[in-house]
Amino acid sequence: MGSSLKPAGECETIKERTDQYAYLPPRAKGYLEEKVRIALMLPTIVRVQRNDGTSIDAYLKQTVVTEVIRVEERVAEFWWRYKAEVSFDLSEVRIMGLKTAPIPFLSDEKLPQPGGRRHSMNPFPKGYTKGALRRPDVIIVHRPEDRWPGRGERDREGGGHMDNLLRLVEIKFPGDVLNEGQERDYLLIAGSKDRMSVLDVSDCDDDLEHARALYEKGAYPNLAELREMRLRMRAPVRTVEAIPQSAWYEDWSAWLVRGAGQARQTVANAVSAVWNATGHGYAYVSDETQQFLHAHVKWVFSAGRWVADETHATWKWVDDKGSVLCSYTAAELKAGWAEIRKQTDLTWATLRNIDWGHVGVTIVKGLVTLVVIIAAVAVAVVLTEALFAILAALMAIIGAGAAATAALAAVLGVAAAEAA
Repeated sequence: MGSSLKPAGECETIKERTDQYAYLPPRAKGYLEEKVRIALMLPTIVRVQRNDGTSIDAYLKQTVVTEVIRVEERVAEFWWRYKAEVSFDLSEVRIMGLKTAPIPFLSDEKLPQPGGRRHSMNPFPKGYTKGALRRPDVIIVHRPEDRWPGRGERDREGGGHMDNLLRLVEIKFPGDVLNEGQERDYLLIAGSKDRMSVLDVSDCDDDLEHARALYEKGAYPNLAELREMRLRMRAPVRTVEAIPQSAWYEDWSAWLVRGAGQARQTVANAVSAVWNATGHGYAYVSDETQQFLHAHVKWVFSAGRWVADETHATWKWVDDKGSVLCSYTAAELKAGWAEIRKQTDLTWATLRNIDWGHVGVTIVKGLVTLVVIIAAVAVAVVLTEALFAILAALMAIIGAGAAATAALAAVLGVAAAEAA
């Protein structure tokens, strides 16, 4: 993909607010700019339900940036300089009034080496305090060989660390603003303006407006345009070990959200809770993703439902003709959920609150991202192909209603208090 770091006329894709905040570290501007360009061309589009019952179409550009960085973190096993949407606990600072650095939420994994625990992938991490949680867009660390993304000297469990926060980065796409509350809290996390960078994004080539126009018309590029787009729309995945063919960023958003009302009805009818792939632009995804979907989650392409077979301790996807397209034993679902929790930090509560999701990036190394909506927050989940298929099944089973959810909780061994 071409770079637009140099101004074209008067326009520059990324402009740093250097009069108020710090310059980005060397090479960081180019790294983030390529992610931003992808986000402008193919924003994740979701229909968000407002409290008053109305809904709006939201163009989640930052979610795309997060997706690609999360994949890179995962490929590098989180020994990576850039960390997307780290959750910080501000309760000690804001509620208790202590003069201490806000603490990043870490995963539950236990590794012996210092800095071995990665940051939590859950947007609502275990133990967070409502009103005292912040997720800056990007954290850049001093030492990628240290997974610790904070500047404080201890984690929430009392473990010791060295300051590793080089820069807090906030990306402001067109129409976004940095409000006083964000600035106050981000400065608490960063420690000073010398360790905080704010980037203003300009849609120099009208990519975002083009995406918006296509979505609002319900239109797609013609096949010739699409082939050309795919040649330049490889997601810019960077790893220590080079990946010859990195990833597709799939534009599923338009047909998913255009049918959002139908998708919600589909969930109510216990049909696929992940997406409705039949008749909604399926031909427009890449060959790689088509093969992946048919190999791992072919059941999403048919009307049907997940049925519990208590006699054989299995869950089966039965289509409208009575054919069984997929099945999991209770043991497979339980083991898969345990591994999903380990890799993503999702809890039963967050799983139950997933509204819907769509495929974002498919990786040749056997990883796939799923963007899910949890309590109106878009979350990028990176999983192996097999675990992705199990998560899709779990989401669909929960979408079948209260009885199916209760039966699933029993299968997964969810504690009664947590399942309630």
